[in-house]
Amino acid sequence: MISKTKESLVCIVIVNWNGEKIIFNCLNSLKKTYYKNLKVVVIDNGSSDGSLEIIKKFKKFELITLEKNIGYAPAINLGWNYCLKKHSPKYICNVNNDIIIVQKGWLSSMVDELEKEKSRGICSNKTISKEGLLETQTFDKKRKNVLEKDKGQYDFVEEVETVGGTIFMVKRNVIDKIGGLDENFFFGPDDIDYCLRAKQAGFKIIYDGFSKAIHLGSFSYKASDKDDIYKYQSYGKLLCSFRYDNFLGKMKMIFAQFTRIFVTKKDSLNGDSFSNLFFHKRFPIRSFIFLDSFFGATRNYKKIKQDYFLGEINGEN
Repeated sequence: MISKTKESLVCIVIVNWNGEKIIFNCLNSLKKTYYKNLKVVVIDNGSSDGSLEIIKKFKKFELITLEKNIGYAPAINLGWNYCLKKHSPKYICNVNNDIIIVQKGWLSSMVDELEKEKSRGICSNKTISKEGLLETQTFDKKRKNVLEKDKGQYDFVEEVETVGGTIFMVKRNVIDKIGGLDENFFFGPDDIDYCLRAKQAGFKIIYDGFSKAIHLGSFSYKASDKDDIYKYQSYGKLLCSFRYDNFLGKMKMIFAQFTRIFVTKKDSLNGDSFSNLFFHKRFPIRSFIFLDSFFGATRNYKKIKQDYFLGEINGEN
């Protein structure tokens, strides 16, 4: 455990968009954290519900308000930019607004792991659903643990290929070397892309199973039957595949996103049962969305876009 006199500064960055039903529980749960040398910065990404009023009740947290939703990756970059300029932290930790902290030492554990080696650059922890089920994004893609009950079987630390971005801690020297998130990704998988870019730059990605949090599950991400969600998801997944996959992997991703023109899961976090499938009557419109995503990913997969990283802060603080 890190002593308080040696604690490196950590900035926690939370992006909120219309999170009225979940943001209070997220922010309130952060009070459990006994790691003292930290700052919490909340970016409200153009919310139109009552979540902004809830955030303002947490007087010790710093707030940046945006007039419109600029996307998750651009908002995170804006938050990183703000933290680097104002606080100069050693670590920045992204926390989703649908996370509930349940351990006092969750942050200390992740910092401890990144402190062990200079080459360790990114760390994420174990996240479980409110029903106690393990999240598939927590683990290396080689594991088959969909809807597996958490019984402590993954309480260990190891190097992995990628980690999910629900809780995503990055060491400052990673940011100094590769910059911020790629803003081509409006709505994921920016976390996977960032991990792979970090690995290419020589950094290790760490899974810390001794740090745990509850993930309620993104309300927007679950709404995979929505055309606008399909637009961002298909584009982002094709972009990431075109950037890193071999030819066969690219073909599989193209087929997967083409299939989603006609059918998707009602709940992306649940299984492949027939009852969990949603058939689209709007498939002609989704066909055009697919083509737009495909050609957009073809144009942009070689370009890293970071307009909001180390630029001007376009919002109110």
